[in-house]
Amino acid sequence: MNTTLLMLGQFSSLSAKLVVSAVLFTVYLKSRRRSALIWAFAWLVAAMSILSDALGVLQLISLTEATFSSMLFLGSLTFLSEEIGKNIRYSMLWAAPPLVAAMYGILLGNDWDSVVGIPYGVAAFFIALSGIMILTTISEEFTNARRAAFTLCLLGLHKMDYAFLRDVAWFAPIGFTLGAVLTVLSAYFMAKMVLSSGFTHLKGGTAISVKPGIELVTSKDYHRVKEELNGYPVLAFIRELSAPDKWKAYFLTSLPGKDTIPPTSLPRVLELSGRYLREAEMQGITGVVVIDGIEYLIVHNGITAVTKFLGTLRDLVILRDGRLIVVADENALDRKDYLTIRRVLMGG
Repeated sequence: MNTTLLMLGQFSSLSAKLVVSAVLFTVYLKSRRRSALIWAFAWLVAAMSILSDALGVLQLISLTEATFSSMLFLGSLTFLSEEIGKNIRYSMLWAAPPLVAAMYGILLGNDWDSVVGIPYGVAAFFIALSGIMILTTISEEFTNARRAAFTLCLLGLHKMDYAFLRDVAWFAPIGFTLGAVLTVLSAYFMAKMVLSSGFTHLKGGTAISVKPGIELVTSKDYHRVKEELNGYPVLAFIRELSAPDKWKAYFLTSLPGKDTIPPTSLPRVLELSGRYLREAEMQGITGVVVIDGIEYLIVHNGITAVTKFLGTLRDLVILRDGRLIVVADENALDRKDYLTIRRVLMGG
């Protein structure tokens, strides 16, 4: 293969991997999304695979490719867990096969096919599977995530043909160039994904000034709140379908759909709120979280679970100098429950 082409491809791939790793780590420091941290280490290991390839150490090639694939897959599982608000059990176990295949190949094999070929194919399959999982789960509106997932699918599928076509002289420059291009595109779209508002769930800035604090308001007062914060990037969890355009609103319902959250997914509400409040703080604005539908949450979770949830949410808001607005009508709740909620939120 042309030496210049080889060096250019390796330099492009190395640069893309190091840059996206740095971007992901920076995003993690700001958002604290575990998926960003795992992906950051995955791409850093991927950069090391270029060094192992240059050295020609088969065992190192196998290990770095397998580690990249496993961490990429684990990061994708974590990302989906963050997005859908459900813990994926045994995620580290599901991400282990590429590493297991690599270890078997190294320990039991003595030729290229055993040490690199089969483990490389398993790793490539899990790269493609990472993209497929995201494509089939994430909303079509999260275009940056879908583009990143699509390029990961293509990268994984292309890597799977390496073991069969690596000795075909005419295909070598084509395959290498295609691999370098897909690597750069995958890194680019993943960087765009984590830097987008879809990853942080906060859109734009505002000229409206909002003071931090905790509010317990009635349904009547809630109409006033919507008018006052009509142009503000509020994060709201509501039981009505209408919300101001600038608000990022999630509909509390047991039915599946776009921007919906099951009433029993209280940890998901906390996770979204924490991420939103961190992003608001970074932008220098007061994060505002609205909870409308307390009665509905109590029906599905019980008063004890809901008060614990509100207490944790209150602490998150206070720590980030945000504003929490909870909508609850005293006449719609048991008086004891209402007073408990009021005491948890207002401290009295």
